[in-house]
Amino acid sequence: MPLFPNESSLPSLPSHRLIDPVDEPDGELAQTLFLENQSLREQIARHTQLMQLLTHQLATPLTALNGSVHLLADPALNVNQRQEFLGVIEQQIRRLKELLRDMVALHDLETGKLETQPVSFCLRRLLEEATLGFAPYPITSYLSSNLPDVWGDRWQVSQVLVNLLSNAIKYSPNGHPIEVGASLESSGWVQVWVKDYGLGIPEADQPYLFERFYRVKHRDRQEIGGTGLGLSLCKLLVENQGGKMGFESTHGKGSRFYFTLPTTETANR
Repeated sequence: MPLFPNESSLPSLPSHRLIDPVDEPDGELAQTLFLENQSLREQIARHTQLMQLLTHQLATPLTALNGSVHLLADPALNVNQRQEFLGVIEQQIRRLKELLRDMVALHDLETGKLETQPVSFCLRRLLEEATLGFAPYPITSYLSSNLPDVWGDRWQVSQVLVNLLSNAIKYSPNGHPIEVGASLESSGWVQVWVKDYGLGIPEADQPYLFERFYRVKHRDRQEIGGTGLGLSLCKLLVENQGGKMGFESTHGKGSRFYFTLPTTETANR
């Protein structure tokens, strides 16, 4: 019996009367009600899509856990086989924890529970701390000599850096070196970037990369896990600082992800 129902059997949301302006004598009131209903329908559609995506994301690890637990009950298993299934269980539990963590972070960002506490801080020092956390992986830094202090939530910016560095390493299965850098732009903003020479992103997938739960489905990364929430969370965190995020990528040659932060001087003008 499947752990989750088909999408068609998901709980239905309450129905609402949909109003067309021509059905109401008061044209202005009818138009207002029509727009409100249209907004409600869009919210319901987004909610339904999110629930379907979340259901799909939960189904895979829970199915793997269910199968491994049942197989562990077999008395004929030897020690090595038991260790293998325990490894699967540990991996899937870790995946569920990551999914829960990212979902909570996204929810807190969108509802305002995750407050931004901007301060002036040394970006150079933060980049050094972030790369040190991935030692001894080969990461080369390229930092401008005139790099000024930036303005933002230091913890949130660190989460973006850690996520981008983690992704760069994850999608560099042959251990290719990673580059991280920052430079002052003429606009008075600082651009921060992380570059890898790994798998890269197929052109057809690039427009959807920041969508929630979106993961590239290609044979060169079938064994690489993830929740599909990391990049959408990074984008929200960057926008929370007033910055922008983007990327450049060539399939098979690597990717460069970048984001902007205001300098302390620019932010306090």
